Amino acid sequence: MKCVQLNPEGNFDLWDVEKIKELKDEESIRDSLGQKLLYENGSSRLWDITLWPNQRIPFRRHRFPCSFVCITSGLSISRYGNGKIKLIQFEKGDTEYLEPDQENYIHDMENIGDSVLKMYVLEFRYEENVKNS
Repeated sequence: MKCVQLNPEGNFDLWDVEKIKELKDEESIRDSLGQKLLYENGSSRLWDITLWPNQRIPFRRHRFPCSFVCITSGLSISRYGNGKIKLIQFEKGDTEYLEPDQENYIHDMENIGDSVLKMYVLEFRYEENVKNS
């Protein structure tokens, strides 16, 4: 996986006005990390993301650590709640563990490549279990 930062944190000058409106609309930001929930138990959720060329997942809020694996290669752009924009090149088999560095880590993902981008995301919901016990 290769990432290139296209826009710095704190700068929304290059953002599309519609994306800024969407980001400011708290009710539109989802807690789901994918398009389809494949599995869930008390401590984890497995999500599917399948993006066709030019398809986009709206802004998502990451509250818990997660890990993903890329099923296909592809090219995406992600906009983050803090203004940062990244261009990301995924390779089939890429994996990564992510831990939100802030309470409301928010981003979207748009497939800007010419092939289907597919990945699975495993969300670890340990904190929720601690709160509920």
